[in-house]
Amino acid sequence: MKKLGTLFAIGLTALAVCMLFACQKAKQEQAGGESAPAAEISDAELAASVPELGALHEVVYPLWHSAYPEKDYALIKELLPRADTLVAALDAAPLPGILRDKQQDWADKKANLKETLANLHAAAAAGNEAEMLAQTEAFHAAYEQLVRAIRPVVPALESFHQEMYKLYHYYAPAYDLAQIRAAAAAMQTKIAPLKEAALPKRLADRQADYQLAVQELETCVAEFAETAKKDSKEEILAAVERVHTAYQKTEKLFD
Repeated sequence: MKKLGTLFAIGLTALAVCMLFACQKAKQEQAGGESAPAAEISDAELAASVPELGALHEVVYPLWHSAYPEKDYALIKELLPRADTLVAALDAAPLPGILRDKQQDWADKKANLKETLANLHAAAAAGNEAEMLAQTEAFHAAYEQLVRAIRPVVPALESFHQEMYKLYHYYAPAYDLAQIRAAAAAMQTKIAPLKEAALPKRLADRQADYQLAVQELETCVAEFAETAKKDSKEEILAAVERVHTAYQKTEKLFD
């Protein structure tokens, strides 16, 4: 009986050791590169837009297209309270995740918009009509700068950026191998529209540099797609970094 109890105790000890080993192995595998599902990404996070900026156009349009050309100073004053409300809403609105790299530029341009609105208030309070017109023009220009700050110059590049964003900020950090491979395939389909894109007239002199940058991006994406077929975390993450750098180089052409 004593011998049976001893064997039972040995068995329990062995089982505990096996369970501990299995637990440690699971932790090591997860840390070493086993795929883990990435967090879900909302459509709003991927949309390069700020609804509050669009809402502000409700005031910008009559200021610029009616009050300014018609020198309607009464209308300018009438629109100021609504402008205050809409600019305050814009000031409080967060940028979506996909625009996180534009945060400082957005903040600077937003500060300029608020300054021009304050100047317009001061001109209106002083009854300085010439300055009211000048500040209305400045307010419109500040609004347009904000629009340009987040509006994609090349829609095809923004489409590519959506895949880049998911890969760089979600799939790669989680090392979600299935999603990484899916992103590589998706990026390859985004290259052809990038190569076919023509820059707007104001940026036509950068077309040649743009084409070279896209060629480099295409090469990096092709290499990444091949690397993603492996199961080497170090190589795959290095390839992701190369694609990200090539994308940033292309986007920087429009700064």
